[in-house]
Amino acid sequence: MKRLLTTLVGLAMFLSVTGGDCSRARVESLNQMNEGVLLAQQKRFVEAEKALDRAGAIDGTNDQAFYNLALVHMELRSFERAKEDLNRAISANGDIAGYHEKLGTVLIELEDWPAAKEAFEGSISRDPDLFKAYYKLAQVHEKLDQPQEALQRYTEACQHGPRFLEAYSSLGRLYADLGYLDQASQVLQSGLQVAIPGTEEVASLHHLLGTVYEGQGNDAQAIAEFRSALEIVPGMRDALFSLGWTYARQDNREEARRYLKKFIDVAGGEAPPHYIKAAQDRLGELGGP
Repeated sequence: MKRLLTTLVGLAMFLSVTGGDCSRARVESLNQMNEGVLLAQQKRFVEAEKALDRAGAIDGTNDQAFYNLALVHMELRSFERAKEDLNRAISANGDIAGYHEKLGTVLIELEDWPAAKEAFEGSISRDPDLFKAYYKLAQVHEKLDQPQEALQRYTEACQHGPRFLEAYSSLGRLYADLGYLDQASQVLQSGLQVAIPGTEEVASLHHLLGTVYEGQGNDAQAIAEFRSALEIVPGMRDALFSLGWTYARQDNREEARRYLKKFIDVAGGEAPPHYIKAAQDRLGELGGP
């Protein structure tokens, strides 16, 4: 939020100084907005909320004030208020794609999937290159049990944001969930080709690709991918479990015990309980020290 707020405050300060044809109300509204933005940057959100409220009350056409107020309400997790703010921003200036995208994001938090779908579609119609809107719209389609539409939107997110790895991960995962393992493998390999080496996102792609190879019955390739993930993030729980489980299926008891024990050691209270139980049960079956 800070980078966006900085951009807006710079624009608002320029308008305040130059004046032009701005009315006195608009200038005062921009001054109040600037104050609110600066307070928000200092994480003084309650004070920022009051200043931005004043900005909107002074000039009901100041769409930036309502948008910034929505960002503050999102920080405060007041999503109903944020929805109201964004609707007011859109009423004042409906041409800004980012307002519609942010409204969709808020509606996801409120689990209003049909309205979120409409908001993201409105965002894309105004800016066809807004790749995160395609990605979030795909997530909404999944919630609406519309997998084919989700596949299309994830694909468009990859096309418009060719280095946005979350889109590759989600598209590959959904293809795999639907049983399209060859397509899943191709997507995840494409993600690895554009990824920055050594990042956690790359580790996640390697793990997902490993699960796809595992589903294809290619344990050797699966193990190679799980190991690649662990070379980047040695304590990656999912990769530790997957690697140990694959070794156990191969009856490589020593390696299976090694990685399943590591998984249990790092799992803590964050891993799903059924995974921990499955690992413990499999260790019991494997025997040994």
